[in-house]
Amino acid sequence: MAYEIISGREFAGLPPEPDAKFAALEEICRRNMNAMITGETPEHYDQGIRTQYMAIIAAAAQELGFVGFGYPSDMQNPMQEFDDFLLRATATTTRIRLRSTSGSPEASVRLASKTRGRIEQQIQKLRQIISASELPEARRKGLLRKLDELSVELSQPRLSFAKVLAVLAAVSVGVGGATGFLAEAPQAIATITSLVGADKEAEDAEAARLGPPVTPQALPAPAKQIAAPARTRRELEDEIPF
Repeated sequence: MAYEIISGREFAGLPPEPDAKFAALEEICRRNMNAMITGETPEHYDQGIRTQYMAIIAAAAQELGFVGFGYPSDMQNPMQEFDDFLLRATATTTRIRLRSTSGSPEASVRLASKTRGRIEQQIQKLRQIISASELPEARRKGLLRKLDELSVELSQPRLSFAKVLAVLAAVSVGVGGATGFLAEAPQAIATITSLVGADKEAEDAEAARLGPPVTPQALPAPAKQIAAPARTRRELEDEIPF
């Protein structure tokens, strides 16, 4: 069965900057991988898709200067190694997105009600994953506090990119090295990032469609009053009735 998790057209559409290129490539490959793996596909097919994802991201990391992404060869525990790889990819792309917004703290988005609900579901999933993990208690409590911060930010009229990505970066790093739940934690983090990005793209597209706000026209200056000419005493005396 032939499969391809990124097309030539998608490759050609990647941004030129190394950081943005890596983040965009990883997002496309992850999205396509998740769409291709279903409950009905055979395990050997799923493993082939995961291996292809890892090979592409590892090659991109080497080419673009990112470290820590080994090629998927001689894997003794394929699922565990895939989970570790996926976690590193999530942490790396989150840091890239965080850096890209650090210079513009005003960057924010108004989320749709449906999006807020879906993000809250992912936050709850992360809470359950962290609470059930074997992480040290201090780290668990710290990560749960970070998720509390994310819930508070989610309740604001506009969601700050910098705050959200800072929390997600902390959670990505915080769960590193844990076992038993890595298959879902990176996906939950990636889903939150994707949902926020989708609403921002929709907001920017709508703003572009409507164009810049109309600048109100300034009111014209009031007409200059011309003073009546001074009247002579003779003219005034002529108007006095006798």
